[in-house]
Amino acid sequence: MSEGLKQRIAGTIVLGVLGIIFLPLLIDFADPTKVDRSSKIPPAPKIKPVTIEKAKRPSSVKTQYNLQSPCHISKLKPANFEEDPYGVAANNIPVTWYLQVGSFSDPEKSKELKVSLREAGFKVFSEQLNVAGEPRERVLVGPKLDRQRVMDAKSKIDKEFGVDSDVLSCQPQEIEDS
Repeated sequence: MSEGLKQRIAGTIVLGVLGIIFLPLLIDFADPTKVDRSSKIPPAPKIKPVTIEKAKRPSSVKTQYNLQSPCHISKLKPANFEEDPYGVAANNIPVTWYLQVGSFSDPEKSKELKVSLREAGFKVFSEQLNVAGEPRERVLVGPKLDRQRVMDAKSKIDKEFGVDSDVLSCQPQEIEDS
């Protein structure tokens, strides 16, 4: 054998041994799908059972309720911010605020406005009334307990729908229990 061939064989063996030594350090041959199954969850605490007594029926139950609203929508009046109380009335019933967006003789226009207001996120309803003997339908937003929220809604609705809405207040009357 020639001297050059011996050096090549020796170099190949040295490179092979170095590859066998350093290859496992460079490449991780561990199984990547292996999952650590040791639990770090503490054991469940001991819970004492609790006994609950069965509910007792009351001896008498009031079955009739007066579902009449304390505020009649037909008696709404334009708000007078200097005189109308803020919060609750003298009888401790909350004063409610409405926004009259429009009054229409054509029910279709009223319906269109209600749909548009609902799509804009407002709670809206309408009421039938007679003005000078002519049937009309007014579109109302509310009720709201906070006057500032009504004022915020008014500015938003007036700007978005191009109307001049009116703020109405409702002074609730006490309802007699029957």
